[in-house]
Amino acid sequence: FSGFYLACMFVKNEIVQILLDDPRVDIMLSDKYNWSPLMSVACNGRTETVKRILSASGWRRIDVMQKSTKDDGEIKAGSTAIDMAKQYDRNEIVAMLEEYSRNQQETAKKYSKELNIKGNI
Repeated sequence: FSGFYLACMFVKNEIVQILLDDPRVDIMLSDKYNWSPLMSVACNGRTETVKRILSASGWRRIDVMQKSTKDDGEIKAGSTAIDMAKQYDRNEIVAMLEEYSRNQQETAKKYSKELNIKGNI
């Protein structure tokens, strides 16, 4: 796991933000089953962390349609962050990810403003 992945998993949003602001950090770096940090936080209902990741898309590549490559208990291979959030009834996160997939730039600006994040957009 990358430092960014771990910061997301352990809900260290201050560290998540510091790493999001560093262009050297690959925020989509996945584990061996192609789970991205976004998938992990979407599945686990980490709404603020999802917002932080999506807010960085003004200058980052965020792939909400990335697919996992292996069954992981209840999560089936080929699942996206949206699928995972749906499976666990994370309805607010599902709505956020679907909105983002339709309109990336506007959604990123919206979440940056909500979280009072400067400089990403």
